[in-house]
Amino acid sequence: MKRLPLEGVRVADLTMVWAGPFATKILAEMGAEVIKVESPQAWDLVRTLIPMPGVEEFWNCSYYFNDYNRDKKSLTLHLAHPEGRELFLRLVERSDVVIENYRADVLEKLGLGYEVLRERKRDIILVSMAGFGKTGPDRDYVGYGPIIEQMAGLASLTGYGDDGIPYKTGISYGDPVAGAAAAGAVALALIRRQRTGEGTFIDLAQREVMATLIGEAFVRASLRGQVPPHRGNRDERFAPQGVYRSFGVDRWVAISVRNDEEWRALAEVIGRQDLANLTLEERRARHDELDQAIEAWTSLIRPQVAAQVLQERGIPAAPVIDTEAIHDDPNLVARGYWVTLPHPRMKPWRQPRSPWRFAEAQPRPRRHAPLFGEHNEEILGGLLGLSREEIARLEAEGVVGRAPVNARPGG
Repeated sequence: MKRLPLEGVRVADLTMVWAGPFATKILAEMGAEVIKVESPQAWDLVRTLIPMPGVEEFWNCSYYFNDYNRDKKSLTLHLAHPEGRELFLRLVERSDVVIENYRADVLEKLGLGYEVLRERKRDIILVSMAGFGKTGPDRDYVGYGPIIEQMAGLASLTGYGDDGIPYKTGISYGDPVAGAAAAGAVALALIRRQRTGEGTFIDLAQREVMATLIGEAFVRASLRGQVPPHRGNRDERFAPQGVYRSFGVDRWVAISVRNDEEWRALAEVIGRQDLANLTLEERRARHDELDQAIEAWTSLIRPQVAAQVLQERGIPAAPVIDTEAIHDDPNLVARGYWVTLPHPRMKPWRQPRSPWRFAEAQPRPRRHAPLFGEHNEEILGGLLGLSREEIARLEAEGVVGRAPVNARPGG
């Protein structure tokens, strides 16, 4: 394999849960050496969330943790301990990037704010991913994904259920989006440092990243004073549009008609030529009726077949694929998207490879997520120069560790 874009870059990773680890996973996929730093007393809580059943070291056997943290190394340091803090600063001296997603005040309380890091490494790059940023009246709030969605305005677009409660998305969407933004910020900061020799501090508020993705709704509200209506699967411009039941249990096909020509073709396919000459306004007005006519055809056909028939006639259509069926999607399989990584504590399972592919390099997962403290000796001894006796003493005093203190599954 040819050289990956971030080979030679070292990242001191203080992130936890999802948004931050997703960012550093991208950096690791791009070739960076990512050293995940956890405290034996305050580890990444995803380590103990939904572990594989029936295992002793459950903190090393979480599917979520292994998905978000593969290709990284693990160093355990009690940062609130003076020796743990000093060892981290020595790691900073040998790193290019520090990234964290603590609550806004935590890094400073640990005595590891940007100015402190900069004293130890003049050109260090620090990315802080507090949910609401480092400044402002909300800075002290903890911002997990579901909260970020509500406070970024996304729930106003997803609508309400029968109980009148706003719906969040099925996955805490703000987390991976913020992670991708943070990875991009690191890349830009590295380019800037290469050109100027200067490091930088990046204050990346997860809430603000999420809010930028619903810009059209903000424009409507600011220019017209309008609250976006909840359209479900329908569209303001195209009609008919929706997700239609297909043959099989919980099988669906998505269809969107953009113009009169596509509508005439769809009417012919479903055997309703009597509707072929409806204008856009007529189609909007009779949308419920047209949905029933379309579903009368799609419900008799498997979604992949229906989509293929419609695509051949130039009609935008695709099967709705669930998270189980996607593992066998022919196109993803043909592109080698799924990778099975061996793991010393877990049964193998398919994981997605990096979506970025380069002409000169093909990044792919190389290694399972690290066991807790797996690389303590390599980093403390090999990189920072501690003796085996010093490492053993630090472990005995709880400054480093090989297992989370008082860990239990699910918490």
